[in-house]
Parts: sequence; C-alpha cells; structure tokens
Amino acid sequence: MRYLPLCVAAAFASSAHANNHSFDARSHAMGGVGVSTADFLTAPFHNPALTARFNEDDGVALLIPSLGAHVNDPTDTIENVEDFSDIYDQFKSLTNPTEADAQVVIDQLKVIQGNYAQVQVGTQLAIAIPNKSLSVNLFAQVYADALVFADIADEDLDPSNIINQDLNSQALTMGVVVSEIGVSLAKSYKLATGEIYYGVSPKYQTVNTINYIADIENFEFDDWDDDRYQNDQGNMNLDLGVAYQHNAGFGFGFVAKNLIKNTYDTEVIEGVYGQYDISPIYTVSANYQTRYMTAAIDIQLNEAEGYSRLEGTSNPFDTDNDNQQIAAIGIEFVPASWVKLRTGYQKDLSNNSDDSMTAGLGLAVANTFNIDLSASYSDENNMGVAFQTSFNF
Repeated sequence: MRYLPLCVAAAFASSAHANNHSFDARSHAMGGVGVSTADFLTAPFHNPALTARFNEDDGVALLIPSLGAHVNDPTDTIENVEDFSDIYDQFKSLTNPTEADAQVVIDQLKVIQGNYAQVQVGTQLAIAIPNKSLSVNLFAQVYADALVFADIADEDLDPSNIINQDLNSQALTMGVVVSEIGVSLAKSYKLATGEIYYGVSPKYQTVNTINYIADIENFEFDDWDDDRYQNDQGNMNLDLGVAYQHNAGFGFGFVAKNLIKNTYDTEVIEGVYGQYDISPIYTVSANYQTRYMTAAIDIQLNEAEGYSRLEGTSNPFDTDNDNQQIAAIGIEFVPASWVKLRTGYQKDLSNNSDDSMTAGLGLAVANTFNIDLSASYSDENNMGVAFQTSFNF
C-alpha cells in the first residue's frame, strides 16, 4: 500500500482524534467500546478507573505492544495525486503538446481537486500492577493522524497554463504525532449492590505537528518526515474516570479525557499553516456482563475537533470535516477460557465518516500469554486493523 511509509514511520515515532486513537485490539473488535468494559491492563486508554477492576488471581500484567492502523480515503486521493505525476511527466515529454493533450492533465486535476484522505496509526504499551490499596498502571502510547489534501489552483484548469508548464497547484500532508507517557492510579469501593471504581491518569504529551507541502507534480506522500516541516511542543494533561458494576451484571462508566485544552500550530510552509486541538472529550458507557458474554455501548457526548484551522490554501478546507463524535456498540462471546469472539458497530454522530463494522478474536495460552486481533470495515477505502500481545504473571 502507498500508505505504508507513514504507517511504519509513525509507529515508532499517535478517530481522527485524541480519544479515538486507541488501537486496543479487544476494544477495536467491539466497535471501540471500553469506557465501562476495558480490563485493568488496557484501562488507561479507555477509563483510568478500570485500573482497579481485577480478579483475585490477577497479578502483574504487561501489554507489549498493541499496534494499529486506519485509512479513510473515500476518493483515492493519495493514489490519484501520485498518479498525476505520471500523467504530467508524459505530457512534458511531448514535443508540441496541444490543448487536447493539456485537457488530459486538467481532467486529472479535476479528479483530485479539493479531495482529502486520512491516515491514522498507533502503538501502546502498559504495565499494570493491581492492588487492593491502590492499583497502578504505567502506560505509553504514540499515535499519528495525517490529513492529505489536494489544493488545486483555478488557473491550472486553463489549458494555456498546462502548455506553458506553469503549475501553481500543490498537495499537502498536514498531520500530528502525539506521544504520551503517564500513570493511571485507581481505587475501588465495595457496596452491597456492587462496586464503584474511580481513577485518574496524569500524563505528559509531546505533540509534533507536520505541514508538508509540495508542488502537485512533485508530491511524494512519504516525504512528510523532513524536519523543516515539523514543530514540537509538550505539556501535561489529565484523564479522570469513574465506573460502577452491579452484582446483577450491568454496569456504567464515565470518562473525561484530556481535561487541559491545548492548541498546536504547524510550521508556516508556502503560506499555509494549521492548528490542531487536543481538547476535553466526555464519554458515557453502559454494559451487561455474564460469564460467557459482555455487551456494551459507548457514546461520546461532544465532538473531538482535531484541526481547528487550516489557512493559506487555494481551495478552502472546512476543518469541521475532520471532527468526530463516536457512538459504538460491541459484544464479546467467551465459548471457552482460551478463546473470545468479538464484533461491533461504530457510528460517527458528526457524519464525517461512514459507519463501520468490526470483528476480532482473542486467544489465551495457559492463562499467561494472550494474542488479540481485530479489523474494521466500511468499504474498500475505509478500513483498519489492530494487533496486540500481552502477558499475565
């Protein structure tokens, strides 16, 4: 895939947005739920309160690592932009090009004009230490969120501009790479009817904004990582969460993530710049659990904004197009202790991305080593995968 260079690079470097970037394979397979159903190892990525929910025989657990990627390219923007280079090279090789020859180039520019695509990748690590006095989970995650946008100048739709080889159009990759390291601290309190969990995750975020711009005929998607296109900033942030599980099997959860709002500016390249927001996101959840089944629903109460500003382009880009507000439903079946089957459904309430179906499975070896796999699918241009391994000691 032509997206692979970014995926590989960002994986070692962080739904569209800070709360939707978890690539926990169990959650991913269940539509993205987790605020009331995550286990104590993956709790920091969903709800820090669940760090305190563990069984009597649970010991130290290690997540090493989870990996995931998601591509949403409804108009084949990346491929069409790179195909334009080939078409334009063929045109430039002509000795006496005609307006008909120029029209072939213009037709390809019209195909990509104003189109955009999103690519997201991420990886996560965690070490969970359950304890009745205070449960602790040390975690780290890195995720990348890249927006590819074709910015076609109106004058390039004139055959004379093409014949004179005087193009003004450009393509850009505007993205952000977010690294987080933190600790989740949680306690529980038993009631006659069930148990309450509450927790907090202080964390340090390093945010690297990317603003890669190139002439449309020279654009290469994997050139985005040059230092001149990047800008680093760092700050503290905070997640808070609570959950309740009733003895009868039903439960609820609430999480507030990234309570400290921060805005990050890209470098100004060719007069183009952007701003990316990491702002508070609130999510509620409900679940029902038995020995053989877990079902849950998570609903994000507000939109995650992502890019709040993108200026200087020939074609205006509506930054509301990358907002997301996710509602998800998921179910997990446990037919045997060594296998878990999962499926789910996810909807973007802001209507900026298509609904997705999800599925996956988890395998356990001797109750010590775990492998989880998942996939999401809307159509052939909108899909994702996640994989993780973990250990229980």
